[in-house]
Amino acid sequence: MLRMRRAGVLISFAVACVIAVSGSSAATNRAQVNVFTGYGFDACTAPSLDALTAWSASPYRALGIYIGGVNRACTQNNLSATWVAGATAAGWSLLPLYVGLQAPCASQSGLQKISSNATTAQSQGVAAANDAVSKASGYGLPFGSPLYLDLEGYATTNAACTRSAQAFAAGWDNQLRAQGYVAGIYGSASSTIRDLQSIGVSIPDDVWIAHWNGDPSEFGDPYVSDSLWVNHQRIHQFKGGHKETWGGVTINIDNDFVDAAVVGGSAPPPPPPPSPAGSVGSGDNLATASWSSGAFDTTSVVTLTPVAPPPAPASYAVRLTVTAADGATPVTTFAAPVDVHLVSQGRGLVPAFSTDGVNWAPLKRQTTGMLAAGVTAAYTAGGDGSFDVYTLVPGLVGLLPDTSPPSQTTNVRGHFSNGALVLSWSSSVDNSGAIASYNVLLDGTPLVSLPGTQHQAAVRAFHPTAQTVYRVQAVDAAGNAAKASKAIVVVPTAKPTKLPKPLPHWAWSLFSWQHRHTGARPKAPAKPGAWYWRWAAWRAAPFHVKV
Repeated sequence: MLRMRRAGVLISFAVACVIAVSGSSAATNRAQVNVFTGYGFDACTAPSLDALTAWSASPYRALGIYIGGVNRACTQNNLSATWVAGATAAGWSLLPLYVGLQAPCASQSGLQKISSNATTAQSQGVAAANDAVSKASGYGLPFGSPLYLDLEGYATTNAACTRSAQAFAAGWDNQLRAQGYVAGIYGSASSTIRDLQSIGVSIPDDVWIAHWNGDPSEFGDPYVSDSLWVNHQRIHQFKGGHKETWGGVTINIDNDFVDAAVVGGSAPPPPPPPSPAGSVGSGDNLATASWSSGAFDTTSVVTLTPVAPPPAPASYAVRLTVTAADGATPVTTFAAPVDVHLVSQGRGLVPAFSTDGVNWAPLKRQTTGMLAAGVTAAYTAGGDGSFDVYTLVPGLVGLLPDTSPPSQTTNVRGHFSNGALVLSWSSSVDNSGAIASYNVLLDGTPLVSLPGTQHQAAVRAFHPTAQTVYRVQAVDAAGNAAKASKAIVVVPTAKPTKLPKPLPHWAWSLFSWQHRHTGARPKAPAKPGAWYWRWAAWRAAPFHVKV
C-alpha cells in the first residue's frame, strides 16, 4: 500500500468502544478509542470533502489517510485539521497511516531504509513514533488516536533484515503506547505481520494485514495466527489499487475490511442507502465490473478478483462475487445485469462463463447489453478487441481460445470490368468480434488473402476451356475458417464463327485503339464488317459469369 502506492463494495458497519484487549499491553489506552466494524478504503491522496460527500452514496465509512513519514509520496492538498473535523463530522472513521523508513531488504527503489543495526533500528522506530504523534496533533487528531505504521513487505529469507524490521516496529509500538496512543502497523501478511508475532510485549495493538486474496475475512490467514489480535484489532486489505465510482466521483482505492481502532466514529453512520449504481476494478487494470441502480435488492458487496493462474483452458479469468451487506451471505441472482468489461488481450480469444472454474459455458454474442428472456449471461464485442460480459449471476468470466468459425460469407456477387472479375461480398460475423481476413478461393484453393476490412477483390485467373469456380471464405483471428460462400462460376464465352482466316492485322490494332482511347486511329476500314464487331465483343469479354 506504500503511497508510494502500490474490491468489493459493501457494507455492514458498527461503531463501539472497546472494553478490553487481548494480545497487547495497551488495554487502558484502547478502552477509550472507537472501533469501526465494516468496509473501508484507503487512497493515496485524501479525497476532498466534496468527494467524500459524493461517496456517501457508497457503502464505505472508513478511510485510510497518510499523515506523514519520510517515504510518503503523494501530495496531500486536502488534508488539514479542518478536513479531519469535516470528515469525522460527516460520519467517516479515519485510519491514520505513517509511511516511515522501510526494511533494509525492501525491493522498492528510491526508499529511505531502516538501519541494518538492530539497536539503531529501534531508535529510528522511536523517532518515527514521535514524529507521527507530532503530525497527528498538527492534523487535529485527538490524543490517544490509533496511528498505523506503513511497513511494506520485504524478503522473507533475510534474517538480518527481519531483525531490523522487528526492532524498528518495537521502537514504534513501545513509544506510541508510552505517549498514550494506539500502536498499529500495516504490512504484508507473509513478511511484516508474520514477523511481528514474535516480538513479545512489543507486539502492536492493532494490525493492518495486506493480503490481496479478494476475501474480506480477517481470520484464517495462513501467515497470521488466529490467536492474536482477536478483540477488534484487525484490518484486512483484501484488494489492491483499482478505480471505483460513487456519486459521479472516481477514486483509485484499495479495499479494506475494518474491525479495529479508528479516529472518529462518534457520529452514528447513515442508514444503508438503496442499491446504487457503481463500479469496481479488478486491481490489475484488465477488467471492470459496473452495475446500474437497483441491480441488487439491497446494498451489496461486489468484488472482482483476478484468478491466478487462470483455470485451463482460460488465458485470463476474473471472479465476480456479490454478497449481502454482512459480507458473507451470497447474492446468487441480480435484478439487472452486471457488466464485466474485459480489455483487449489480443485476438483469437472469446469470453466464456463458469460457476466452478472447471466447466466453461460459451456465451452468445449480441449487439446490446439487454439480455433476452431466459438468458443469464451474454456479451458484446468491441472493435478494439475488448468484450463486455453481461451477467445476472456471479461466477468466473474468462477469455478462452476461440474455436468457432465465423459465419458463412453472404451476398457474394461478381461482374466483369476491363477483363477482370470483380467480386464483392457482405461482412461475415465472428464471435470474437472481428474477421481477420477473407480468402478468395479458386476451385476450392486459396488464391489470395485479403484483410478482414476489405470486401472486394479483382481476379483474372480463368480456365480457358472449362468453368472456373470462385468462392469467398472468412477467417477469424484464431485461424478458424468459415464455410466457403456460394459459388461464382465463370465460363468461357463462345468464340464467334465465320471469322476471316487469318485475322487481318488492322483488326488487332483497331481493337487496341478502341479500348485505350489514345493516339491516332490506325489504318483500318471506316466501316469494319459485322464479323469484326462480333469478334471485338468476344475479345473484350472472353469469359462471363454463369447465371
